[in-house]
Amino acid sequence: LRRIVLQKTISTMEAKQFKIVEYAPKLTFLQDLEVLKAMWFGKIDGQEHQEVLESFYVHQAHLYDGYRHRMLHGRKPMVSNIPFSPGAVWVDMGGGTGSNVEYFRECLDSFDKIVVVDLTPSLVAVAEERVKRNGWEDRVKVLQGDATDPLLPGLPAAGTADIVTFSYALSMIPDWRSALANAARLLKPGGRICVCDFTVDTERQWRVMRYFWTKLFASDHVHLSEEHLKELRSKFVEEKYEIGYGTFPYVPPLLKCPYYYFIGRKARQS
Repeated sequence: LRRIVLQKTISTMEAKQFKIVEYAPKLTFLQDLEVLKAMWFGKIDGQEHQEVLESFYVHQAHLYDGYRHRMLHGRKPMVSNIPFSPGAVWVDMGGGTGSNVEYFRECLDSFDKIVVVDLTPSLVAVAEERVKRNGWEDRVKVLQGDATDPLLPGLPAAGTADIVTFSYALSMIPDWRSALANAARLLKPGGRICVCDFTVDTERQWRVMRYFWTKLFASDHVHLSEEHLKELRSKFVEEKYEIGYGTFPYVPPLLKCPYYYFIGRKARQS
């Protein structure tokens, strides 16, 4: 099946894209099996959202990057189109292991500050180790906390962020509207919000497949919804949007799930 792509550019972005580098770590077959075991047979439990996330990721966090880059197809096109400017302040909400920073490892000095925020302790530990291993402490800060929390210590001041990203995170945040409101609060006028995630495609996807993917993902506390895009379009000025269909490791290639990336701009105050 050919990849279905709809791309819509609303306006010309003033900033230029930084050059990104490839980031596609490889796993052995046995490591893949370890991830699959954790995903398929791991017990997901807990009273609080953080506990639920940790129970899902704790046994696969160390292998997360090597497996997920083969199924999170919206991440690379999103980061490739983020309109950064020199001296940018970037907040990566739900940034997990900090893997998005790897795409910009050759131009980190062009950023003023990068803040990676995630609620899951095991993923945060991987991100912190990545920053330490690469000597990025003067440029990259990792915060363990909730993307909906405007009072999270370490966040940039309101109205000072150039970019806020959500990479396969919005669908896992119960109060995702508050997370978007927090992003809007952080962004300076004219700043960009960039989101990629799984979604439902009401135009091209059969109803039975929409039901299938929605129920399947919900079992892992990932909630697909067309409301995400509606909210993004109502709160931000749309600049770029693309939808595509992606495969999963060890899943028949005919079973493809829709994903999207969206880049929007916070309106400038009059």
